[in-house]
Amino acid sequence: MSLRVMLPVCLVLFLSGCGGGDQPNVELVQGMMEDPGYKTQERDSNSPTGSSMRLPPEGTVPRGFQPYAFKGDPEGASQELKNPRVNDRSPGWIARGQKRYEVYCGLCHGQLGRGDGAVGLKMPLQPPSLVGDRARGLSDGLIYHIISDGQGVMGSYANQVAPEDRWAVVSYIRNLQTLTKGR
Repeated sequence: MSLRVMLPVCLVLFLSGCGGGDQPNVELVQGMMEDPGYKTQERDSNSPTGSSMRLPPEGTVPRGFQPYAFKGDPEGASQELKNPRVNDRSPGWIARGQKRYEVYCGLCHGQLGRGDGAVGLKMPLQPPSLVGDRARGLSDGLIYHIISDGQGVMGSYANQVAPEDRWAVVSYIRNLQTLTKGR
């Protein structure tokens, strides 16, 4: 077929598809064109639980999920968890820990780890210093555990900070402690 014949045929087919007639589109899969939108946490009368949020099937685990072995066991974490990069003081590793620390820890514990962060100063119970003698005496595993499981009024940061990044934060805290030695 020549271009002179194909061009008008394509033009006619294109324009016929652009008609704004009264006929609705053909739904090949029924119920897919109109979704009953729900607002966040809105009740759904058709759901057995009444929730518009879908529950995962019982017994399933999210992809990549690894349960924390020392939940509620700070002594076990202190003894068993060992920092895999305990001697790594490379600038990239420390910078990684510093970045996570500034985002998640610095607001309460302060940028230099002294417990004087902008949010921490407004709390009725002041966050502890991470560069003082008490924190220096904590094992790397216990600091990792506190980030993972929380302690006192501090909640867990396991959902916000990846396991590898928690070790980077531990290394950054140790770096802060060496920088403030004697202060």
